[in-house]
Order: sequence, then C-alpha cells, then structure tokens
Amino acid sequence: MRGASVILVNAIKTRFTGSNRKFLFWILTILLILIVLYSLLFQVFMAIDGHGGEHSLITGIYWTLVVLSTQGFGDITFEGDAGRLFTIVVNITGIIFLLIILPVVIIEFVYNPLIAAQKEATAPRKLPDTMKGHVLITYYDPVADALIARLNQHQIPYAVIVDEVSEAYRLRDMGINVLVGNIRQPETYVNARAEHAALVAVTSESDPINTNIVFVVRQVSENVPIVAFANHVDSIDILELAGCRQVLDISDLMGKSLARSTSNDGVAAHIMGKIEDLRVVEARVSGTTLVGKTLKDADLGRKLNITVVGVWERGKFELAGPHTKIAENSILVMAVSEEQLKAYNDQFSAEYESGNGVVILGAGSVGLAAARYLRDKGTPFTILDKVEPEGRCWDEFRQNVVIGDAADLNFLKSTLFYEASAMLITTHDDDINIFLTLYFRKLRPGVQIIARANNERNVHMLHRAGADFVLSTSTMASSMLFNNLEQGHLYTMVEGLYAIQVKTPKKMIGKTLVNLQFRALTGCSVVATIVDGKCNINPSPHEPLPDKSEIIMVLTPEGEEKFVKYFGNQSLLPEKKKKDKTKKSKPDTTA
Repeated sequence: MRGASVILVNAIKTRFTGSNRKFLFWILTILLILIVLYSLLFQVFMAIDGHGGEHSLITGIYWTLVVLSTQGFGDITFEGDAGRLFTIVVNITGIIFLLIILPVVIIEFVYNPLIAAQKEATAPRKLPDTMKGHVLITYYDPVADALIARLNQHQIPYAVIVDEVSEAYRLRDMGINVLVGNIRQPETYVNARAEHAALVAVTSESDPINTNIVFVVRQVSENVPIVAFANHVDSIDILELAGCRQVLDISDLMGKSLARSTSNDGVAAHIMGKIEDLRVVEARVSGTTLVGKTLKDADLGRKLNITVVGVWERGKFELAGPHTKIAENSILVMAVSEEQLKAYNDQFSAEYESGNGVVILGAGSVGLAAARYLRDKGTPFTILDKVEPEGRCWDEFRQNVVIGDAADLNFLKSTLFYEASAMLITTHDDDINIFLTLYFRKLRPGVQIIARANNERNVHMLHRAGADFVLSTSTMASSMLFNNLEQGHLYTMVEGLYAIQVKTPKKMIGKTLVNLQFRALTGCSVVATIVDGKCNINPSPHEPLPDKSEIIMVLTPEGEEKFVKYFGNQSLLPEKKKKDKTKKSKPDTTA
C-alpha cells in the first residue's frame, strides 16, 4: 500500500511542470473567482427576491458550492424568476466543471500519471541472472525484425534495448522482448548481461551513435562479439577502433549481390554463392536447347556430372526432379565445382551472345556499389537517376551517369534501356522500385529485372510486379548478423533462397538421404558434405552420412523451418572453434 502511494505521489509530481502548472493554476483561479462572484450575486438576487440582509457571505458561499456541485438546492431557494434564472446559470456552470473540466484534470494529473508510473515501475530494466548466450539489439528496424524472426525460429534468447518506456510497451505488445535503458550508458549493458551475450548488434542509421554504443559496450565486456553497421565507408576503421568484431557495409554488400545476378553474359551460369569448394550457380535457359525438355531428357548429370538442385522462376523455387520441365523463363539452380561450372558454360554460353550491358536505376550507395562490381568485371553499364547525385563518391562514374526521369519513355529511348540485358533497380524507396519494375516489365517483357527491397514485406509485391530476382536489405543484413552466432553459416543468394552449412544432425548420422526421405520431408536439398575438411559435392543419396561431418543445403525459409522441426534446433550448432572473439574479420561477400 505504501509503495502504491509513493508511486502515485511521484507520478503526480512529475506532471506539475511547465505548461501543466500553468493550466492547473488557471483552472483553480477561475473556479475561485466564480465561487466568490456567485456568492456576491447570491446576496444581490436575494435582495431582489425580498430577503435582503437575511443571509451572510458564508451562507452565499455555502449555497454556491451546493449548487455548483449539483447536489441540490438544500434549505435555501429563490422564489422569484430572477433568482431562479441565476440558479440555472450557477447549475450549468457546475455541470460544465463536473462533466468536462474536472474529468480532464483527473485524467491528466492523476490517472495518466498513475498508469505511466506503473508502467515505469514494471518496465524491464534488467535481464535475469540466468540469461546467457543471448543477442542484444540496440536499434529496432526491419533488419532487427528479420533477425528476431530467425532467432525465434532457432530458440535463441534476445532483447531489444530501447530508451523510452512507451516504445518498450509498444514493442512488447508486438511480442518482442525488450529492455529499457539508455543505450549510451554502461549500466544498461551491465543490466543486459552483455558480458554473457553471444552477440551485440549495433545497427542504427547513424555512424557516430553506433561508434558511441560500441565504445560503451566494450567498457563493460572486452570479449563479447560486437557487430556494427557502417553507413559510410569512412566509418569502418573508426568502428573497428572502437571495438567491433566485424563492421558490415550493407550498401556495398547489397550492391555487389544484386550485380552478381545480372545476365549480361547471356546464358552462362553465374555464381550465387561460394561455400568451401562448392559453387551454387544460377543459369538462364532462354534461347538454349534445354527449353521444353525435362531434366531427365536434358541429362545434365550424365553429360556434365551436374545435379540441378531446383528451378527458380520469378520468386518461386521448386526442388528439381527428373520430370521437372524447363520453361523459357526458368532459371536452373545448380551446385557445382569450378570444373563443372566451366564445363556447363563451355557447352551452353556459346548458344547465346552476351548482352549489351546493364542499366542501374539509382545512383545511391547501393547503385554505385553495383557499378563498381560491374566495372571490375568488365561489364558495360549505365546509371540512371532523376537528380544529379551529390558528393565525391560518384565522381568515378560521372561518365556513366545519365540524369533524367525513368518514367519518361522518350528519356529511356535515349539511353541503353532497350539494348541492355538486365535492369538493376536499387533506389531506397520500395514504392518507386515496385512502380519501375512493373513499368519496365511492360516495356521489355523478356529483360532480366533484379530489384532491391528495403523492407522484407515488399518482396512478394516486387515479384508480382515482374522482378526475376529480389534481395531485401533486412534479409541480407540479418543473415550476416546471424552468421556471427557460430550456429552454422547462412549464404543468402536471392530473397527466399539461401544455402546453409551446418553440423550433420545426430538423427541423420549413419543414415542415407533416401532412407530419411530427406527432400520430401524437409523441402531442403543436400548439395555437399564436408568430412575431414574435404568437400564432397553432390553426394550420393544412397551413401550413409558419416559422423563428425557437416552438410551444405540449399533451402527456402519454409524448408529451414521444417528442417528445424524434424531434426531439432541443436542440429544447427556446429562444433565451435576456439578463437579470440574480439578478433576483427572481414564479412563474407561471396553470397
């Protein structure tokens, strides 16, 4: 009881500051003036009513309070119309105060402060003493949302640190675990048990704020892995000096990944991801002799010793089988060695001439990163932007930038648009990206369109608009963060399709993929095994999986969920290698 009263008193005190004090002061002043005025007018109207001098000032105050509070007229009433009209005015004034002004005062200065104080008192400010191996997230955004979804899937504890109690309750209502604290104070990370955390993700859009957070966390723990985002390349060294284990330049990674998927080299297979000696590649079949055949008829396994993992067609991935038919817009996803990749390209790339280059929509950091990749690869490109970019970072591409409105058909005709083999749509606005994807698909039905999604929820819309490949910032960034948990390695190739390298689950050891009915059960495809450091690409499904091995799978999010369901979360925990957790490492940009 005493604690509740203290909360109430403290809550009300917090409201009596600044404009709140003035508001309450004027309300009480007006009420006092009305009581005095009505008490004096009471004497006047009593005199008019023929009872002048019979009632004192105290009686007038008594009558005014009784009528203002709408309790009734008591033992004193007016007999004439003038007095009764005055009584009506006083009564209406009381109704206004009781039904309108008084509730506002109570809600504003009593109820709301009490609720806020209760929330403040119950807001989580410290993690349990038993908490360990958790992930601390210092900024909530779509990247954090995608990371949280993956952490929940693998049953890894986490907490999002927020400054404001109101924001904490908003996120908690969404089912998100939160911790209230100042992200710039060491005490917050002591309460968050940072020294026992598996990872601290520092992902705000401000490099100075990220640097400050990293520096503060490092004061609390010298060993906890800290991964931060760098929004400008110049900030990478500063963040590493502050104590980051890894600094991710997401714009650079996104641009390279988008550019890597372009089809300017015709139907040559392109590397989507590299894991050990394995290459996961995609190959367009349009214009080749493969179109119209089934995989059995194509007989790539016998001719080139290549196994087709699946077929990708504008956002939809299906595991391949002997009766899978290859359509004009199909893209084959294959797991191959370097030699097998060369053999495939030697046979099929000659069937189709290379394109005339790539058009990049948007001269932002992602677009320029894609341009650097294409330039280094020797692929011709043109960058289109509505306004001239600012800053020195784009000076190296000045001769490749064309300023104009991409929605203007006449402008497009004056560019590489109608000759280009691929379009990269890289703007930071998903609505614009959807609009341009739909527009370009109508203008050029057969061109390859690769789009960036800033928010994961817009991926489906971009595929529906006509994009062949979509990669979202949140998926790529969350995958990079997840890789630092040493719980397997994720390699995001395109949105909705990725590879993962994990320790072979105990339930699979000694059994064959055929006996397990692995593909039918999980929707995943094992494309390689690693035994004693040796990578065996496309292993036979009839051979038992050995102990102390790892498997590499190509899978979708739904497939991963089934894999965890049937083989358990612990199957995603490879043998941890002893190493210095504070060691800085460059991000893997091969996928």
